[in-house]
Amino acid sequence: MGIDWLLIFDTNLYFFLLSYTILGAGIKYIDSSFDEKAFSKKKAMVFAPLLGILWAYTMLINEISTTILLAVILAVLIKGKIDNYAHQIGLASIAIFSIFIIFFIDGNELLLLPLLLLTSAGLIDEVGNDVIEYNKQFHKSGRFRYRFTLYFFGRRYLMKVAILYVVLLGIFPWYFLIAFILFDEAYIIMDIFSQSRNKLDIS
Repeated sequence: MGIDWLLIFDTNLYFFLLSYTILGAGIKYIDSSFDEKAFSKKKAMVFAPLLGILWAYTMLINEISTTILLAVILAVLIKGKIDNYAHQIGLASIAIFSIFIIFFIDGNELLLLPLLLLTSAGLIDEVGNDVIEYNKQFHKSGRFRYRFTLYFFGRRYLMKVAILYVVLLGIFPWYFLIAFILFDEAYIIMDIFSQSRNKLDIS
């Protein structure tokens, strides 16, 4: 797998890296606003449609980005994770903006097999994350298999592995793997930030 050095100077590359980072942090900001009350719900409601529009635009300007971000949506929908008003507003914004793009500007073909692979990986990540959250054995045990499972599903690594696999097959360019890693890391950092805010408020 060689690197196309011309991509280093491609503005689309930097857009995807920045956009995925904003999307990952934005999702957790909304989650934390409603689930943990770490941030203002009113601000989250205002931010949600803007995040939805950015999500839809990022998804629809490139068929690979379509595949990755649609897989994320399908995984959380199937698992029932769209569970607050702000996420529902964001999802509605994605749908409306997507329809506008498809019918009035341009639509992209879905990469069906990668979509099925990534959706399945994302769904297993969500299920695994729920299991380690509710099963205290993973947090209490010092055994390697428990600690590794806690780390693996705590950071939802299976979808990253699936994207790496597709990259190695030459179907996706390498920078979409980097973009998705930034997506997840931004989500995790926002989670850490929201937890620190809650602890400071309690103290």
